[in-house]
Amino acid sequence: MVLGTADLRILWMFSDNRARTLKEIAEELRLEQSTVNRQINAALNTGLLHRNRRASSAAHEFSASAEGQRVFEADVAKSMAAYHSGLEALGPDSEDFLADFSRFVQAYGQAVRPDPSVETGEPGEGRTQ
Repeated sequence: MVLGTADLRILWMFSDNRARTLKEIAEELRLEQSTVNRQINAALNTGLLHRNRRASSAAHEFSASAEGQRVFEADVAKSMAAYHSGLEALGPDSEDFLADFSRFVQAYGQAVRPDPSVETGEPGEGRTQ
């Protein structure tokens, strides 16, 4: 893999081809704006991103460069090939592993992103406290 975790997360976010401001990036990644600013500037310096002035606004907007998209897609392909090799090594047990892993991912997601209705006291599905 060529990309570090921060660059990979940023480029994954931009895989929808929608430009974003620093504030929007920080909100989507759930990071402090100062952290995002540092990561975005590093990605700009290595040519992974473009920066443009948003029309009728003082804010800059950022998007993936052609090189950023190329490197991201290459890293994703490498990652997917490694996952494929790992699953092939499990042979017929791969389906059981995937079922167990799916349950794990769902439980983990509920633990780190609890249902907001639980916090507000509104009825809804989610974790109980």
